[in-house]
Amino acid sequence: MRCYISLGSNLGNTEENLQKAILSIVQHNAISLIKSSSVYKTEPQGDKNQEWFANQVIIIDYNVDGEKELIAENLMQYLLGVEAGLGRIRDEARRFGPRIIDIDILYIEDLLLNTPILTVPHPRVLERAFVLIPLQEIAPNIRIAESTIQEALAKLEYRVENNKIYQ
Repeated sequence: MRCYISLGSNLGNTEENLQKAILSIVQHNAISLIKSSSVYKTEPQGDKNQEWFANQVIIIDYNVDGEKELIAENLMQYLLGVEAGLGRIRDEARRFGPRIIDIDILYIEDLLLNTPILTVPHPRVLERAFVLIPLQEIAPNIRIAESTIQEALAKLEYRVENNKIYQ
């Protein structure tokens, strides 16, 4: 099952945090890294009173048998464990606040899912330039919710300067 995953960090050595996350993710014997985007520096969304993020998107293959919905939820549980293992502390009072690592499943081929722990495609994937720009780099022809990346980006106000995304 091909999965598109976003990674973000704005605490500590952010690029190292992204690399540690990728290394931890591929420790799973059923996960293969297919492609990874460049790292982009992005201004925080919502809560602007924090450091900029390092963001990256990866494509993985998750090769396990079973019902796609259960496989996707199991993958999300695994990714939450990777976050915790890297020191992620969830602060519900500051949901979009600083974090050592944030891992989100953006899209899984041909899967629509809405459960208490996972919504696929990610509910805000088409609203976030910091996800769409790196996704476009590694999967330019993907369609999410009947939209191309180019169509989604055309609806957003953003700009890219060097490796910085402003939105």
